[in-house]
Amino acid sequence: MKTFLENPELLFGAVFLAFGLVGMAVPLLAGALPARANAATVKTESHHPGDAEYIRIGLTLGAITAFEVALFYIEIERALLIPILVIASAAKFVIVMSFFMHLKFDSKLFTVIFVTGFALATAVFAVALSTLGGSLI
Repeated sequence: MKTFLENPELLFGAVFLAFGLVGMAVPLLAGALPARANAATVKTESHHPGDAEYIRIGLTLGAITAFEVALFYIEIERALLIPILVIASAAKFVIVMSFFMHLKFDSKLFTVIFVTGFALATAVFAVALSTLGGSLI
């Protein structure tokens, strides 16, 4: 594995292979989604949160943030602190993407495209970090 991470040609090849695989997977996943009905039967309105729901979402995000800040000031072993903070920030990320980017209410294709792009960005970051001698652990 170490020789793979030290060889730039293999690393760049792996990134391009990942791009190609995702490029083939997105149309396949889009084809797996149910086809839309004709324009006469498509609902023009979808459920979007009202003011009260946005207030609850804001309070939830604030509570998670307060938990993260409080957890940082409590003396906890670093091996336990980091995973808890990552999970809490991932929960906030999902809430923000679902409600404020309206991914929860829009076509599933948009969610597939967003998650695909995020996964590729994460993979590129991991490869770049490993080539610079960094570690994710």
